[in-house]
Amino acid sequence: MKSLRILRQEPSYRRLFAAGLVNGIGDRFSQVAVLGLLLSLTGSGLAVGITFAVRLVPYLVFGPLGGWLADRFTKRTIMLFTDAIRIFFALTPLLVHDAGDVWIIYVSSFALSAGEAIYAPARMSLIPRLVRRENLLAVNSLEQAMVGFVLIGGSVTGGILAAAVGSQVSFVLNALSFLVSGLLLLRLNPAEQPAARADATATNTAKPSPKPAIHPSTAFRRLVSQSFFLRIMLIVFTIWPIGDGIFNVLISVYASEVFHMGDVGIGLLYGALGAGMLIGSGLAGKMARHMRTAAVLALGLEGIFQVISSQSPSFLLLLGLLAFSAVITSVGNACNETVLMQLIPSEWQGRFFGGLATLQNTVMGVAMLASGFLLEAVTPRTLGLAGGTFLALLGFGLGLVWLLHRPKSRPLPDAEQPRISLD
Repeated sequence: MKSLRILRQEPSYRRLFAAGLVNGIGDRFSQVAVLGLLLSLTGSGLAVGITFAVRLVPYLVFGPLGGWLADRFTKRTIMLFTDAIRIFFALTPLLVHDAGDVWIIYVSSFALSAGEAIYAPARMSLIPRLVRRENLLAVNSLEQAMVGFVLIGGSVTGGILAAAVGSQVSFVLNALSFLVSGLLLLRLNPAEQPAARADATATNTAKPSPKPAIHPSTAFRRLVSQSFFLRIMLIVFTIWPIGDGIFNVLISVYASEVFHMGDVGIGLLYGALGAGMLIGSGLAGKMARHMRTAAVLALGLEGIFQVISSQSPSFLLLLGLLAFSAVITSVGNACNETVLMQLIPSEWQGRFFGGLATLQNTVMGVAMLASGFLLEAVTPRTLGLAGGTFLALLGFGLGLVWLLHRPKSRPLPDAEQPRISLD
């Protein structure tokens, strides 16, 4: 199996993958338990929307900070520090006993999200430094598979666990997951020698003449002006989180309020998303010559599935629709992340991915908060229909623009492309 072969070939990434898997499963245990606890205490979609929004607000400050730190300090140290801090805040929901204690969940969610905002840019910018360039698409496919494993192992198991023994066990397991993740990260090579840089050193025998330093913001504007794909994707990055924000709030509401399935239903819906992510991760490799097109078109296709999902007459059909939607998301994400890792210079990938996370999570937070308020006035199905239609129309509009105006020359296979490929 190709994914297993990649993990054998890339031992440093294997440790990073394992840490992310453990960390993610613990987080999903906690998230399912928190959603179930909130709905049982308040019975309000607004509380769910506020919680999701609170988780995303920290990215306004800590996203750029995390990117800045990732470009200046050892990425492993940053990740170890944030894992250690989050152990304490993962346990604070144990103090929640009634509706008056809901503020504790908001504080815990804010702190855990702040840690993730610092952790994520370090992890994302570390990947191209740990793996060989020719393995980037396969590794990013594995990243989507990891999300699938997390959704299945964390959400489904977490939902059953919360229903069977209560939410407290889920919060303890989340804290333990940060501890195990940190122990795995301790074995990473702190030198973080990028393979691309090593290859470049080997192929350049003459010492390059020094070049005047260019401020990253100036370099980024130049890169955007030269890359039509990047201009399109910046619009996609702004639009996609709106639909995803609405959808994330609706998943728990569909399970609890529409189909009356409680914690188990929440876990199963997230598990269906995980199954789709796993299937999509296996298909992403087939898009090696069409990565940019796949990344752009995925937005509109996901919108179509969200429209259909919102009107699903049965819970089983909804499970299948969510799985198909996640297949598309998985392929699009793997292609998108691979192109960006090739396109963005390594010396400021941390700031780029940190800024990107800030943009996406801020937009998503606003969408989630708005969704919570809208659910007080409209039905979940109506909101889902509106959000899916919005994604589909704008997604296919951008896809049409890309197909009509993309560069006509056929791209080289990834292994033959220069280090910074624009279009």
